[in-house]
Amino acid sequence: MAVSTVEVRPHSIKLSGQETTNIAPSQASEPSSSLSKRYLTPQANMTPTSYSLSGILLTQGQQQATSVQIADKALQSVGKELTQIKRTLTQALNQGVSPALTNVLSRSKHNIESALDQARFDDKRVVDNELKLKLNSADVRHFSIPGLNVNRMSERGEQVRLDFPGHGTVIMQFDGQSQAQGDRTVKQLDRNLIPMGMRASLAHDGNIVFQAQESAYLAMQQQVNVTGQGHRFPAGQANTFTVKAEPDGIAELRFDLGSREGIKQSIAAVNQHLQQAQSSLRESKHFQSQLNSQMSRLQSQSNLPSANQVSGSLAQFSQQSHDFTSTFQALNAQANVRRHTVVALLK
Repeated sequence: MAVSTVEVRPHSIKLSGQETTNIAPSQASEPSSSLSKRYLTPQANMTPTSYSLSGILLTQGQQQATSVQIADKALQSVGKELTQIKRTLTQALNQGVSPALTNVLSRSKHNIESALDQARFDDKRVVDNELKLKLNSADVRHFSIPGLNVNRMSERGEQVRLDFPGHGTVIMQFDGQSQAQGDRTVKQLDRNLIPMGMRASLAHDGNIVFQAQESAYLAMQQQVNVTGQGHRFPAGQANTFTVKAEPDGIAELRFDLGSREGIKQSIAAVNQHLQQAQSSLRESKHFQSQLNSQMSRLQSQSNLPSANQVSGSLAQFSQQSHDFTSTFQALNAQANVRRHTVVALLK
C-alpha cells in the first residue's frame, strides 16, 4: 500500500512597525487651562513599552481630534447665533421692541443651548456653559450661595446647615476666632461634600464656590435651603436661597428689553460671550495643529507601515495563500489514489 505524507508548515506574513514608542496619555485631571499642556505634554517617567504608537493613534489622538472638531463646529454655530442676537438687540435699540424681535431672541438662545448640549463625545460635553473648551469636564457647573462668605461677620461663631435638594445635608462650623478659620472651614466642607459628588473651594473675595455635575445642578433647580443661628443666616426654619452661577454663562443669559440701558447691558453681555467663543475657536485650531504635528512626527519616527505598505503586504499574503492551497490540494489528491491503481502502475 502506498502512503503519501504531506507536511504542512504554517506560513506567515510580517508587517513592519511592531516597535513601541512613547506618547503621553490624556492628562485631563491637570488644572492647566491650556489644551496643549493638558493633552499633548509627554510624561518623563513613561517606559518604552507603556503604549504602542498604533494604539495611541487610534484612541487618544483620534478621540482628542474628534472632540475638538465637535467643539469647533458647535462654537461656530454658537458664534452665528450670538451675532444674530447682537444684530437683533441693536435693531431693538434703534427701532424699538416688537414681538417678532422677542421671538428671534428666544429662538437664537434656544439654538445656542441645543448646540452646546449636542456637542458631545462619548456622551460628555466638550464646551461648557462659559463657552470654554473642556474636553473631559464640560458637564461641571460652579455656583455660590448668596451671603455665604467667610469674610462676612468673621468674628461671629455660627453653625450653618446646608440642605441640597436631592443630594444631602452638610454642616459648616465657623469658630469666629481663628484668622485662618475660612480656609480651614472650606477644606472641611469640601471633604464632607465629596460623598455627595460635590466639591467646594474658597474664592479670592471670600465667597465659597461649589462644584457639581450638570445633572445634579439642574436637579437642585438652583435652590439650597440654609439654616443659621441668627448671625450670617436666620435661625429656626430653613431659608431657601437661589444659587448664583460662577460666573454667568449662556444658561444665565437674559435680555432686558424694558429700557435702552437694559438693552445696552444685554448687548455688552453678548459681546463678552462672542469674545469667549472666538477665543475658544482659536484655542481649538491651535490644539488641532499641534496634535497633527505631534502625530506626524511620531509616525515619521516609527516604523509604522503606511496604508500602501499594508495593502501590498495583504496582496502578497493573498497570493501566497492561494499558492499554498493549490499545492496542498494537489498533494492531497495524490495521497488519495486508490490502491489498485497504484498496483497497476507498478506492474
